[in-house]
Amino acid sequence: MGEYYGIDVADIFNSMASRFRPEGAEGVDAAIGYDVGENGRWMLSVRQNQMSVDRCDDLSGCDVVVRVDGQTFVGLNVGKIDAMAALGAAKLKVEGDFNLFAATGKMFTKYVPAGQEVAPEQELLMVKRTISVKQRFATGPIMGTFLQGLKEKKILAIQCPQCGRLQSPPREICAPCRVRNDQWVEIGPAGEMRMLEYCYYASPDPLTGETRETPYGAIGILLDGCRNDEVFWHLLRPDQLDEVQMGIVMGEKVVHGSRLRPVWSDNRTGSINDIKYFEIDK
Repeated sequence: MGEYYGIDVADIFNSMASRFRPEGAEGVDAAIGYDVGENGRWMLSVRQNQMSVDRCDDLSGCDVVVRVDGQTFVGLNVGKIDAMAALGAAKLKVEGDFNLFAATGKMFTKYVPAGQEVAPEQELLMVKRTISVKQRFATGPIMGTFLQGLKEKKILAIQCPQCGRLQSPPREICAPCRVRNDQWVEIGPAGEMRMLEYCYYASPDPLTGETRETPYGAIGILLDGCRNDEVFWHLLRPDQLDEVQMGIVMGEKVVHGSRLRPVWSDNRTGSINDIKYFEIDK
């Protein structure tokens, strides 16, 4: 009893002393309990970059307790079972400080069963390259007109002939009225901030794979000439996000309705990036 994948649970605990990495336990002062079902209970103590592990029936004094069956425990240590998959399947339960449990991965070198050799790690080579595909995709006459306007520093909206609703970027059909839009109106380019979202998703560029710095501010702007919910979504100037968060920019209160203006790219190519971002209009 206690052998899984040809490995005994006790052998893994007994090997911890030789596999311990003091540099990985820097600043850790805690006791971690392991309840491995019929294979017994163990307590791992880390104090001042020193480690000890012993059988212990009472785990109530531990900072975190890991409950796992023997097969899953061995599988995790030899790399046959993924920890997140085990958590999702309820084969691994962590009671207490989960971050402390996760930190144990830095405290020990990989367990290698007796008699087996450690395979050398393969070097990972990566070449950063922008993929260029010799294809062009037409945006259509409606979106094409909008993008052409950005090259000329104009923000265009298309207006529903029935309800008068403005849409920018434009849509060919007014969804509420279900009629075709065909009237163009120039709006903005300045307007009022109506919404601000702090975004922490890295948002990779689909063409280059580059990710933008987080957090960044996604803003809904009611451009001059628009009304109600006819907001235009874009980005806030990155260095002003913290200022907005504090609520003060150059001594002025930043509130719902603060004036914003676009900052245009010097080299405009007819894309949404022709507007770099919006900034506070002081």
